[in-house]
Amino acid sequence: MTAKWMIYGATGYTGQLIAQKAKVMGHTPIIAGRNAEKVRKLATELELPWSAFSVDDPNAVRAALKNCSAVLSVAGPFSATAEHMMRACIDTNTHYLDVTGEIAVFECAARYGTNAEKAGVTLLPGVGFDVVPSDCLAAHTAKRAKAPKSLVIAIHGLGGPSQGTAKTAVESLGNGTMVREGGTIITKPAGSLKRVFTLNDIESNYLAVSWGDVSTAFYSTGINNIQVYFPAEGPIKTMTTLSRFIGPILKLNSVQSFFKKQIDKMPAGPTEEQRIKDTSTLLAEVIDADGTEYRSILHAPNGYTLTADSAVKSVLKIMEGNINAGFQTPSLAFGASYYSELDGCKLEDI
Repeated sequence: MTAKWMIYGATGYTGQLIAQKAKVMGHTPIIAGRNAEKVRKLATELELPWSAFSVDDPNAVRAALKNCSAVLSVAGPFSATAEHMMRACIDTNTHYLDVTGEIAVFECAARYGTNAEKAGVTLLPGVGFDVVPSDCLAAHTAKRAKAPKSLVIAIHGLGGPSQGTAKTAVESLGNGTMVREGGTIITKPAGSLKRVFTLNDIESNYLAVSWGDVSTAFYSTGINNIQVYFPAEGPIKTMTTLSRFIGPILKLNSVQSFFKKQIDKMPAGPTEEQRIKDTSTLLAEVIDADGTEYRSILHAPNGYTLTADSAVKSVLKIMEGNINAGFQTPSLAFGASYYSELDGCKLEDI
């Protein structure tokens, strides 16, 4: 009998891409989410089983997961859903995966790691573009050094965000920029960390951002000092500038509600044509104890295309077994070369 697995939050932009990818690959996950009408509609279109429940109801979650080997959560913001789902997964011996990029969620999974290990459950957040390619790249580059002391990651070519991703970003407005120093995650003033990088033969200004690798790369590589950078352009530049100068105002519920209403007017996410056209490039820079610098680059598809591919393949690998229980990062679970199993990814040392 084929093991059952579930996609929770499947009716969102990213969730639908993942569900469609799973169906194309010949798999039949359970389509799930909070809104029964939306879930039923998508499940009917894809001819897949479905379930509707809220993560806020522990009994309903446990009942829904009772016969599932794994659940892949695509229900963001994950700060509001992940812990509920992780606890239910530990109670029902169900492996937990998600596509978060939220630092707090990775740290939450790490805290639940011991309980999950005792239950024989794997907690593997971040199996999408956040953070599979960057985590594999970081782990690969760190292995080139004898005693790596610092890691910097630069990411170019994210493409347009989905509505869900944009709303998650809005919730972080005014929070400053998180980095890791001396093994501890700390917050720097927004826009205070700047670098110039050359990716794809183009030299550009970059700003430090609160990306998931600030958490995961520490567990994957043991490196105590970690920063992640995005190009200082478009929404990243605008949001960083706003956070720096009017941070407290941006945290007001009324202001956040206004931004989210504007996001609701946006397209759900990039079109298929845009996803095919857009590609991404990631750079990892590791400094060894003796001052030697190691740099590697990973070329990858559009972030949403990669997310659909890596999320489904990650679930299938977890259900195949032989993956350690407890909290895992993608490279710890599947190895630093996991990127090579994903469509359109190519790594080079420079």
